[in-house]
Amino acid sequence: MKVGIIANCQAMPLAKTLQAIKEVTTVVTLPIHLYGADQFVKAENEFKELMKDPEAIILSYDISAEYGEYQTGTLKNKLKNFYTLSNIFFSGLHPDITYVGDRNGRMTSCLGDYHSKIILHSYLMGYSPADCLLRFCAAEYEKLGYFNTFAQSANNLNKRDLNIDIAFAEKFLNLLIETPCLYSTNHPTAVVFQEFSVMIASFLGLQTWRYPAELLSNPLASGCWWPVYNEIAETHHLKYRTPMIFRQPEHLGGKQIELESFINLSYQKYKAIGGRLRNSRQVIELLEQFSNKLTA
Repeated sequence: MKVGIIANCQAMPLAKTLQAIKEVTTVVTLPIHLYGADQFVKAENEFKELMKDPEAIILSYDISAEYGEYQTGTLKNKLKNFYTLSNIFFSGLHPDITYVGDRNGRMTSCLGDYHSKIILHSYLMGYSPADCLLRFCAAEYEKLGYFNTFAQSANNLNKRDLNIDIAFAEKFLNLLIETPCLYSTNHPTAVVFQEFSVMIASFLGLQTWRYPAELLSNPLASGCWWPVYNEIAETHHLKYRTPMIFRQPEHLGGKQIELESFINLSYQKYKAIGGRLRNSRQVIELLEQFSNKLTA
């Protein structure tokens, strides 16, 4: 069996789990989040060759029209064995994460593409690093709506799954109460990919096995690790805790960073970025959102 996967950064770890199934001879990925980039074009050539095989299985996120010929509706009408997959994006455990800048022009922090909303807002409002540190508490999270993000994000995930062929949202939402499932909002742990691959295999009439979590690997582990803040873990009755430590992506050094250091490093970075920071769409929206919540 030949399988193609159209997805974001989750495509490669999912491919690795499916490749382990004995009936699967080939897995080809198309990184849709890199659409238009050189890496995408290179992968596209191999993927188009796979799609010429009428027996190939094509698994895809629900892709919108902005991605041209890879739009879900187009491929569903064109291909014999085309099935949609859940796209795992969940901000309920990490409501403080944000991006700065659009996809092709990210402004980075010491953690790569990810920024803390609280740190960013504190810097822009002129708070000292010490005052910023004090904002990481239950009272602030409550005012900012962080505790409500879990239910909102779960609802969004379930809505996205309504017309999906291989719907994983319900399983994922149960799993993340029991065990660490996310390094960040869109980087699942190996446990998630293992469970998802079991569901995909069953859908395709194949069989695969679950391994103990300690034996699993995942290419996304080389990215940023963002802690689940203790107050959020307690509010949602998670059966695990993570230390309040941020870990850099490996390409930036992979260092463990305490919150106070993260604040100071972020302030230095924002000072270096200068005026461009306030012109970012995400920053403009963040200032408006926080202003409304903090004055309510």
